[in-house]
Amino acid sequence: MHSWRISYAVLVMFVALTLFLSNTSVLAARCQISNVSYGYPHQAATSQQILITTMVAGSCASTGEDYYSVRVDLVDIPSGSIVSSNSTPIGYYATNFTVTAENMVTTPANNGTWFLGIDVYVIRAGGTGGAYLLDYKTVGNASIQVGSPAVVPEFPSGSVFGIVVGLCSTALVMSRHKRLRATNKS
Repeated sequence: MHSWRISYAVLVMFVALTLFLSNTSVLAARCQISNVSYGYPHQAATSQQILITTMVAGSCASTGEDYYSVRVDLVDIPSGSIVSSNSTPIGYYATNFTVTAENMVTTPANNGTWFLGIDVYVIRAGGTGGAYLLDYKTVGNASIQVGSPAVVPEFPSGSVFGIVVGLCSTALVMSRHKRLRATNKS
């Protein structure tokens, strides 16, 4: 009976220790992006290389043991494909950081408005996901006019005036012609 109590006590302690060590409580995020701003040209030629800059500010619970960086992906919204990706180092001490990432991207070969999504990641030790991905934000869409905008046909003001005068004259002539015919019939 005594050995059964000891075995039971050891089992209870083992289960308690296992639960304590495998605690799955949610901890505060190790990093947090607080502000993102970006700059890009609003118009560019077809197949032109352009620079898009993204300034990222944030903070991490950093002890100096891990190396941190910011990755910025530019996503072509119509296709969903990543057209540019760039990692910029923060360093070992990322308690408060502000970094500027630069992405070079080539505009499409066709005229039109090009929509890009800007995705920002804070990562640890060169990882790209899972435990290494510490924060993520889709910060917005950039719209760039590629090539010449579509031309909408316009009438010069002189032509519009001429068309209006011509239509009015035609209406008057037709009206007069109808009155003359009515007078001749009577």
